[in-house]
Amino acid sequence: LCCTTTPVWAFPELEIPNIMLEMNYGCGSTVHPRDLVNSPKILYVGVGGGMELLQFSYFSRQKAGVVGVDVVDEMIDACQENFKEAAEKNSWFDPSFVDVRKGDALNLPIEDESIDVAAQNCLFNIFHEEDLKKALKE
Repeated sequence: LCCTTTPVWAFPELEIPNIMLEMNYGCGSTVHPRDLVNSPKILYVGVGGGMELLQFSYFSRQKAGVVGVDVVDEMIDACQENFKEAAEKNSWFDPSFVDVRKGDALNLPIEDESIDVAAQNCLFNIFHEEDLKKALKE
């Protein structure tokens, strides 16, 4: 599965800040909302502006219920800054729902078997074949 045709989900009480929309470089979500029932622990590789992390938090409203991983410090900082506005716009959202970590898809900074749903958005398109195989195995 690559991407849905609608990158921004529309759910009651979910408002995506404009800055997150402007920083969204993907083409849609790689996860269907029906796969996010029962408060799963979610991994997202390549945090961007935090839009997908916010959307996933809607379904996993627990401390560190969503883990975001990125190699770029500036993206991590921007994402965490954007969570402040997301918390102002969404009364249900707490930035502690998301644990943003420095790392990459080839060596994920997470414990084995600690994630229920893993996702990325077009990031793997830039990998060479051997790196893609390693990332998917990881």
